[in-house]
Amino acid sequence: MTKFIFVRHGESIGNALRVLLGHTDFDLSELGYAQAAATAKALSCEKIDYIYSSDLLRAYNTALPNAELRGIDVSKNENLRELYLGEWEGKSVSDILSAYGDMYDKDWLGGFGTFRCPDGESTKEAGQRFYNECEKIAQMHPDNTVMIASHAAVLRSFFAIILEIPPEEIASRLAFPSNASYSEAYFDNGKFTMGRFSVDGHLREIGITKFGS
Repeated sequence: MTKFIFVRHGESIGNALRVLLGHTDFDLSELGYAQAAATAKALSCEKIDYIYSSDLLRAYNTALPNAELRGIDVSKNENLRELYLGEWEGKSVSDILSAYGDMYDKDWLGGFGTFRCPDGESTKEAGQRFYNECEKIAQMHPDNTVMIASHAAVLRSFFAIILEIPPEEIASRLAFPSNASYSEAYFDNGKFTMGRFSVDGHLREIGITKFGS
């Protein structure tokens, strides 16, 4: 069995400014760095053998404190990136609302599991990409604990696959994980099972944030 600890990146500069990033490479905000440090502290007693991260700064810099505590490296992997947002990359929510009307609220937030950004990746495709990569990582590291630092939309889609939630029901049944929260899953006999999801109690004093992307 392989145990996975999934950490969503801390608050990014994009989150703080309410800008959708996708593959756009903004770093963590000051709060995001504090959240990342708090999560590393909360997980300090966990036996973690390998650490992987999306190759985007906000995820990598969330993984780094955990790696430094253990004296191990972070392996960057572009297949662990966030959903590619196409025409929405790097745009503020206010600009998206102005240009695309109710698509943001109705289709992105309300129809998350079946949504595709204009000229972008669908949430289903991104979730499957992430799932496939995690399956490969699990097969490389049997009987180990692996941390993966990644992003809100792909984590939400990944856990929906594990829970067998139909795409059209994800928006109502499974939330975005909080920034710098951690979630757990287990891979055994070719199948993932879910542990805890979006654990964020250790962030209460610092600030819990959840803005998507």
